[in-house]
Amino acid sequence: MIKTLITTLAIMSVLQVYSQNNTNVVALSLEKASLLGIERNVNVKNAELETEKSRFQLKEAQSKLYPQLEGYSTFSYYFAIPKMIVPGEIFGQTGLIPIEIGTKFDWNNGFKATQLLYSQSYFTSIKIAREMENLTRLSLEKQKEEVVLQVSQIYYLCLNTSKQAELLRKTLASTDQLLEITKLQSQNGVIRKVDHSRVQVNRSNLQTQIDNIDQLYTQQLGLLKYLIGIEQTKDIRLTDTLEGGAYLTPSDSIDTHKRLEIQLLENRIKLTELSRKSVNAANVPTLAGFGQYYIQGQRNEFDYFKSGGGNKFYQVGVVGISLNVPIFDGFARRSKTKQYLIELNQLENSKKSSMEFFSKEYTDAVTQYKNSYNALTRQRENIAVAEETYKISLDGYKQQVLSLSDLLMSESSLTEARLSYYNSVMQFNYAELELKKAKGELLNF
Repeated sequence: MIKTLITTLAIMSVLQVYSQNNTNVVALSLEKASLLGIERNVNVKNAELETEKSRFQLKEAQSKLYPQLEGYSTFSYYFAIPKMIVPGEIFGQTGLIPIEIGTKFDWNNGFKATQLLYSQSYFTSIKIAREMENLTRLSLEKQKEEVVLQVSQIYYLCLNTSKQAELLRKTLASTDQLLEITKLQSQNGVIRKVDHSRVQVNRSNLQTQIDNIDQLYTQQLGLLKYLIGIEQTKDIRLTDTLEGGAYLTPSDSIDTHKRLEIQLLENRIKLTELSRKSVNAANVPTLAGFGQYYIQGQRNEFDYFKSGGGNKFYQVGVVGISLNVPIFDGFARRSKTKQYLIELNQLENSKKSSMEFFSKEYTDAVTQYKNSYNALTRQRENIAVAEETYKISLDGYKQQVLSLSDLLMSESSLTEARLSYYNSVMQFNYAELELKKAKGELLNF
């Protein structure tokens, strides 16, 4: 029992240490990197905040559907009391005489309320607020698309750079073996010393390439971390492999309405049309209810806080309906309507042009996809030929049938063929991304 407990504790300790040592290592597939980018990228976060802001703007617009109630307190001192001219006959005098209306001090405390009953312009503004919410939602999706595209491109670039570094290290290991062989051959007088020096120079160049590509890989990983919101101090490990996927036969045409750019344009067209209707609706009369209740205290002396029967406050209350009828605005609404009509024409032109461009973009993406796949197939064949050629050259060199120059040239051709293959894989993946973008399917993981 005690031995079992000790063993269990030992295993847990080892696992804990291992876990702590790997805390800063983040394993990333392309899908996970894309999802992290959507979750953490600052541009997506700002777009999400803009969407949330639009929801509150809609609530703000809808607030006028509820009664508007406010309390108030107004104190006035009339250092010159208003006069009113009345016929003197009322007071047994001739002519017109002025009389004072009111008192020096006037203090009103109360409440007033209004309730919108009908306003076509306001109801249209509610629809505009709803469409603005849709606009921010589409903008958020567009921002997510851009982040996924950027993350995918840099992810594939990192994979390609990593593969190039791995390939160059394998070539360096082969060169080290060749360097040992030529060293012995040079010492035994089988080859010239200059041939051995050529291999040394070749190895030095390979090491320089590896150092440069390692630095480039570090920079690319840093950019990927930035895009997906991972701290630069954390280590990441890319779990996907750089392999060309299966060829998928693309369709001949696409529905351009799936593109978020078109949906955004259509949303802007709706907004502009609603704005035009809102201007026209301003010609329609508006109806509102109102009510007011307050206590009025009028004095010639400031004695509001003195006790006594003279300190009376009078209640005042009123309810009613107000109707506002627009009659003439100097043709302002007509001019504004014309502006919106012009803007609608501009947006329709932009939509038509964009749909034509996206159709062309899809055709180009399909062509690029097919060409990239064909290039990838050729590069696979080239690698097979280059590997066979290098094997024959190496055997020939060992048998002293081929010169060192031929062997080095064959090795260089093999390295170049492998590098070209991985570049072709990356270009194929890029073409696949462009095809998804053209179809509006970047967010379909």
